[in-house]
Amino acid sequence: MLAFRLTGLPDSRLPLYLYCVGTQEEKVLHRPDGFPVYQLFLSRGGEGQFRIPGKGTWTMGAGQLFIVEPGIAHEYVPHSKSKGELGYIGIGGASTGSVLHSAGLLQNEPYPISGFEFMWSRLTDLWQGLNQGVTEMWNTSALIYQLILDIAQSKIASDIGRVDIGSSMVQEEIVTRSNQESDPGKDALIRAVALMHTHYQDDLLLRHVADAVGYSVQHLNRLFHHHYDVTGHQYMQRLRLQKASDWLDKHPSASVREAAETIGMEVNYFIRMFKREFGETPGKGIKHRNQLQMEKGTLKAP
Repeated sequence: MLAFRLTGLPDSRLPLYLYCVGTQEEKVLHRPDGFPVYQLFLSRGGEGQFRIPGKGTWTMGAGQLFIVEPGIAHEYVPHSKSKGELGYIGIGGASTGSVLHSAGLLQNEPYPISGFEFMWSRLTDLWQGLNQGVTEMWNTSALIYQLILDIAQSKIASDIGRVDIGSSMVQEEIVTRSNQESDPGKDALIRAVALMHTHYQDDLLLRHVADAVGYSVQHLNRLFHHHYDVTGHQYMQRLRLQKASDWLDKHPSASVREAAETIGMEVNYFIRMFKREFGETPGKGIKHRNQLQMEKGTLKAP
């Protein structure tokens, strides 16, 4: 176990800084007043429940990450038969929230990340650097930023196999580069998918993605077709539509226009593509969701 390490007073000039780092055997955490900075929790080998009053309760298993924002009351209760280790990294700084949000890491539930042991080793490196007094705050800030980018890439690699494309789920698992000989084509594909996940709301064209990963559009399309049986454009469009559908699930009272705006599509085009992808218009889906909400309310009424 790595004992709790606090870095001391932060340097206000740093947009990101390490507040604390360490690991512990799984035990009950109860913080009714929250924590002063963002907390990244990593579960290694155990399982327990995170609860945020007013928001929900989630089971967190091995190989998962959960980020809790500053000042949010929370508690963690490990399962009685669970024997694991819980790592924590406290990150402060004026840019922390925006960087985590831009990286797609601020989700309201625990989620798995690929290459978990590599991430755990990065946590250990941070702790050892502080413990030995060899890591200055400026260098630590750069390490924190790189860690966030690595986690974002690992999360996207983990998400790749769960993106709903057409009527079936993509089953291919992309093995982390630390466990295999480097494959330039697969590395480029991972970077391309990462860009699509990060910029699905922007006016991102496939040629922009191809330029960014150093491939021609034709070559990148061959990679997508080989791994997912769709073109890069089809993958990107279906990702956007799935994101819009997920957003509507969380916002049942939203309008079709708002849903289209979340993915940067013109409304009429969005309606047409949504119906082609899911077999019904987004407006019909909204009515169905509202009806379900009303039925649930009726069932709960005394």
